[in-house]
Amino acid sequence: MARLFFVFCVVISTITPLSAKKNRLIIWSIDGFAAGYLSNPVIQKSAVWQRLLKRGIVFNPVETTIPALTYPAHTAMVTGFDTALHGLYGNHPVDPFNLSKNGWTWFTEDIRKKPLWDIVREQKKRVANILWPVTMMDMRRIHYHFPQFDRAKGEEEIKLMRVLSTPTLYREVERNTQISLTEYSSDIDRIRVAKYIWQKKKPNLMLLYTPGLDSIQHANGEYSKSALEHLELLGVEIEKFLKEIYRKKELHTALLIVSDHGFTTFKGMCFPNTILHGMGFIESKVQSWSYFFDTAGGVARLLHNGDTTPFPIDQFKKNIKESCPDIDVVDRGHADFERLQKKYDRNAELFLVARAQVLLSRSWAGKEVYSPKVTGHTHGFLPERKDMQTVAIAFTPHKERVYKIRYTKDIFRFACNYLGLKCPATK
Repeated sequence: MARLFFVFCVVISTITPLSAKKNRLIIWSIDGFAAGYLSNPVIQKSAVWQRLLKRGIVFNPVETTIPALTYPAHTAMVTGFDTALHGLYGNHPVDPFNLSKNGWTWFTEDIRKKPLWDIVREQKKRVANILWPVTMMDMRRIHYHFPQFDRAKGEEEIKLMRVLSTPTLYREVERNTQISLTEYSSDIDRIRVAKYIWQKKKPNLMLLYTPGLDSIQHANGEYSKSALEHLELLGVEIEKFLKEIYRKKELHTALLIVSDHGFTTFKGMCFPNTILHGMGFIESKVQSWSYFFDTAGGVARLLHNGDTTPFPIDQFKKNIKESCPDIDVVDRGHADFERLQKKYDRNAELFLVARAQVLLSRSWAGKEVYSPKVTGHTHGFLPERKDMQTVAIAFTPHKERVYKIRYTKDIFRFACNYLGLKCPATK
């Protein structure tokens, strides 16, 4: 069986507009697939991963977005733009008083740039979406649509997904796979549904999101035994998928494995909004705020809510320096200011950056500004850090010279090139 997997043409060729019209592409995101896994001794000894790495075109490292979070990174993949331009700034909406009840940034309308699925549809091609982040939208925009959304568990979540997904498709998948797809579905179930859709519906582009590795790392840490075991499982599933593709002689199909960020262990937690609360900028009794830090792991941007009161930068710098170690206040004149404005938020006038392992929290309700004993596993730090870097691996039938991926946003251009799409400029 392994021999079948390696039956590929070894001729190096360039994708031509004529061949690209026939091409089909699967973009499979493994959330939290850090670049460091490829040099990990366990992966280097893994027979399946060594076969995959030998066969694929490996891009390592890949630099993600600012912040290094799931939703901004996945939005960059489907728009080709940095966070500052695509407008999806974090995993959660700006919500100082939790009015959204722990909501996430699910809604496509928050994206400022045209996403890949609209471009594909407008050029008379078909898209399938298997729980890709930020895909809560009018279901007619994607031919075969399972949006990522979560407001319940169990049977009520399934009922909700039947309503939100492409009409009749959800029931069809349930009948034929015995899987009721929700945000709580395992990676294996997501892959099984993806195989069904790919084979039966034959979309030109399929987006598949598998969050299992990320969840394990949040719980047990990066490079933990359970994380390595799950990555081995995913390697087996990738190889199975490739065998099925090429057994059916789909000689115009490529599979692109991508990811959104690396992982690290944080030590200590800083609460900059507690400082703002103490300065009177967040008023809990009337639920109003004039300044608020939208935090994202190891970075944060200061938001202004219409108050004409100038922000007291010097006083804030003094307060946070006295409380939180290794937190830089980045304002105009700082060496990192222009880059953060360009890539993160063009309107922000002040940022916070964690230089070590301290996590920035958005919470403001407590009295503590810094909690030194809090620890855990996360991401969201500056993307140039080695622990935040990720990877991409392209499997193409003819070893084409594909678009080089250096940043997560380059995945957009890779897709445009491989599928022969007329895409807007992103530079």
